[in-house]
Amino acid sequence: MSNREVKTKSGLTADEYGQLPGNSLGLFQTSASTLANIAPALSVFLTVPFLVASMGTTAPWIFVLAAVAILCTGMSVVEFTKRIPSAGGFISFITRAGETRSRSTGTFFGSFTFYLLLLAYPVSISSLATFFGSWMQNHYGWTPSSWIWVSIVALAFAIPFLLRGTGVSVKIAFALFVLEAAVLVVLGIIVFIRSGSQMSAPFHTVNGLGFKGMTGLAFSFAVFGFVGWENSGPLGEEAKDPKRTIPRTILISVLVCMVVFFIATYALVVGFAHIYGANHGIHILSTYADPSPFTTLSQHFAPWLNFLMFIIGLSSALGGIIAASLPGTRYIYHGARAGLLPASVSKVSPKTGVPYVAMLVYVGGTLLVTVVLDLILHNAATISADEAGISTVPLLIVYTLCSLLLPVFILKKDRANFNVLRHVVVPYLGAVVMGYGVWESIKPGQSFPGSTYIIYVGIYVLIGVVGALLAMPRSESVGAKLAHGLETA
Repeated sequence: MSNREVKTKSGLTADEYGQLPGNSLGLFQTSASTLANIAPALSVFLTVPFLVASMGTTAPWIFVLAAVAILCTGMSVVEFTKRIPSAGGFISFITRAGETRSRSTGTFFGSFTFYLLLLAYPVSISSLATFFGSWMQNHYGWTPSSWIWVSIVALAFAIPFLLRGTGVSVKIAFALFVLEAAVLVVLGIIVFIRSGSQMSAPFHTVNGLGFKGMTGLAFSFAVFGFVGWENSGPLGEEAKDPKRTIPRTILISVLVCMVVFFIATYALVVGFAHIYGANHGIHILSTYADPSPFTTLSQHFAPWLNFLMFIIGLSSALGGIIAASLPGTRYIYHGARAGLLPASVSKVSPKTGVPYVAMLVYVGGTLLVTVVLDLILHNAATISADEAGISTVPLLIVYTLCSLLLPVFILKKDRANFNVLRHVVVPYLGAVVMGYGVWESIKPGQSFPGSTYIIYVGIYVLIGVVGALLAMPRSESVGAKLAHGLETA
């Protein structure tokens, strides 16, 4: 049976929506876009100094434990995708689970999830565009206000690739990922070879709380580094054999990025310990005395990599912008075909298979957020950091909700295959970790700027709840379409 003929739970055929090209994405395409979406270079540039400030020389190990936590959360996406691959991803999963109680409950949960994602993605991608502009402005010493124009150009530059088709955008995003990962790993190997006795530094606690410093916001930061791992979830309708492709994509992307994160962080710690001595080197990192520690590392150990360190800052941000278009536009497309946005937003190009109206909404929303925040805050570094934080927390809320609802869905819809370890213990461990990340990000009384995130996250949640309540009177039509997915079981 072709994708076009598959019946959905609502009894509608895929033909009644804008048609995404089924069976078109293999393991390479789903994995490549996910790896680029995680954007490892950008993550280590922004998070590692903070992690070193909390954990000292033991900071590299936090990425190993964070990867385990992400994989626990990923179990929920794996189990849902095996049963209902959908362009709605989390929206469809959470709707289906809510419907085990009633159609109206499913509509509420699904609509709430849609609005959280609809608001979070433009802010998240704006963070990448802002970083791109700021990175260029700082490197070339341009006037502080010039970054906004560079960010706008970066977004405009991405549009032709996004509209030409998924295959083109995936290849571009993957090439950018390979560049950043290769530069970080090569630099790491060079540092390891030349650091001598300092290679043992991460096995001892110097200038930090060691593993005790892993709690609180430090662990949240490490988990934030992997955000983008869920990229493949909303590609279920287009993936070849989604039961196998999506789980493999999640495992490959998380493990590969864990290795890159670990090597980069390990190299930074032992490199600074070698250059300045363990105590002073870690003190420099933890106090942000060096605004560009990876550049310092390359300057000392491999000066020929200096320009590439600048380039991978750009490639990581641009790769994230392009790769995030896949899940971002699929969520917008899915909400439109369910009736939460104008129906025209679900139009798909018959030539390229791209939901091009959703793509333009994705880029337009990102551009709007970037320009408005520049007019209000002006400071690119502040804008990028705050956008990254306040857009990640809603994603963690969605991860948590999906993990909590998995056993409810399995017990009701597939009890014969229910497994306590896979369907309760592992996803609930992930839910606890993600919930902990939410709390540590928004709890009052922090000196970190995240202490104000509770206000912005509260606005996200309020809009999500209001939108969900407005969708409730149309539960029969909206709920059925939010739950739409290809039946594989």
